Amino acid sequence: MAGSQTYDTPEEAAREIERLRAELTRLRSAPPAGQPPVTTERRGWWRPVVAGVLVVLAALIAPLSVLATWSNGQIQDTDRYLATVAPLADDPAVQGAIAARMEQVIFSYLDVDAAVDEVVSALQERGLPDRAATTLDGLSGPLSTGIRGFVEDRILAVVQSDAFEQAWVEANRTAHAELVAALNGDTDGAVVIERGEVSVQLATLINTVKQQLVDAGFGIADRIPEVDASFAIVKSDDLETAQNLLGWLDDLSMWLPVVGLALIGVAVAISRDRRRTVLAAGLAVAVAMLLLGAALNVIRPFYLDALPESSSPEAAGAVYDQLVSFIRVALRGVLVIALTVTVVAWLSAAHGSGAAARSALSKGVDGLRRGRSRAGMDTGRLGVALATYRAPVRATVVAVAALLYLAQDHPTGGTALVFVLVTALVLLVLEVLAARPEPAPAVPPAHE
Repeated sequence: MAGSQTYDTPEEAAREIERLRAELTRLRSAPPAGQPPVTTERRGWWRPVVAGVLVVLAALIAPLSVLATWSNGQIQDTDRYLATVAPLADDPAVQGAIAARMEQVIFSYLDVDAAVDEVVSALQERGLPDRAATTLDGLSGPLSTGIRGFVEDRILAVVQSDAFEQAWVEANRTAHAELVAALNGDTDGAVVIERGEVSVQLATLINTVKQQLVDAGFGIADRIPEVDASFAIVKSDDLETAQNLLGWLDDLSMWLPVVGLALIGVAVAISRDRRRTVLAAGLAVAVAMLLLGAALNVIRPFYLDALPESSSPEAAGAVYDQLVSFIRVALRGVLVIALTVTVVAWLSAAHGSGAAARSALSKGVDGLRRGRSRAGMDTGRLGVALATYRAPVRATVVAVAALLYLAQDHPTGGTALVFVLVTALVLLVLEVLAARPEPAPAVPPAHE
């Protein structure tokens, strides 16, 4: 037949039929010539203003939500707290700072110079020859230095051992309840917040070092009594303000994310262009996460500069980095999700670069479908069902992925990225499997 067109696959014929049907529907709904088109635009000058304000508020709440979740995890979850502080036992800067603090305490009770003088005096009282006594006096200084070095080496060996790491973890496990009390203003317990510092008691660790010295043959270590010494984890003049803010965020940790999502939902519902509002919300939250990460980096040098001279900047920096590491992990997860929402909203555009990208993506999917058909892979009723109920299937996949993501205890940026990529891959596979039913063959008109 003249002007007839053939198609390689039934799917191509079905898509052409759908296109013609859509064009026919558009022509039927178009207004008559000369009549102005009927607009369905949502009017009201207040809509973009209110929607913009709600999006900005949601973006401001997003960093607070991350901080509140981190605060709640450190206070309510012992395992989460241990995951934060346990790696500090392996940090060389922290080990050195703790060793220095323990040396200070031990040598305050163990006067090495006096002990050496006692030994020298005792030997001299035995009537040593003058030359031997003089030599012994000359050796007292190096002997004291050697003993100090021996004690320092034993302390450092204990701090770097697996025994110290286990003792550090157990001490912090026991101290977690006291830390919660300290954050609530209670200054009694193994962990205290007082005079602008958070300290962990070292009595148990010092007793461990004492026993190690005794076992190594340094019996004079028995002179070290039970001591009440501590190691400052955090020092700051503004710690009381941070303590109050931490408690406030902990109280709101359940509500801030809900409020932020609700604000975005209301903004989308009342806006003139919902797609653009979703895109703006995704960008705003992503920018808020980037600013939170930048703020953590900016605060670090100011915090270290404010420390007293007696503090170890290296150890304090390691503690700061470890304490905020889980904030960075959480904000990366939110950043990935926000950027994903932004990309999806961009691809949903009716015109412009987003529409062009979506068209290219659709052509790629069509090419995969044609390849599947040429390979003889017929999806049958499953493909028909996937094509017929495309929107509900997509919504179900996204909803399941969202529920599984929210079920994660502490999702990271990597976790979020994996969920996004797996969800996109599942949707792509379903699109390739989808196929319209084969159109019925045309019946030629009867000829009389």
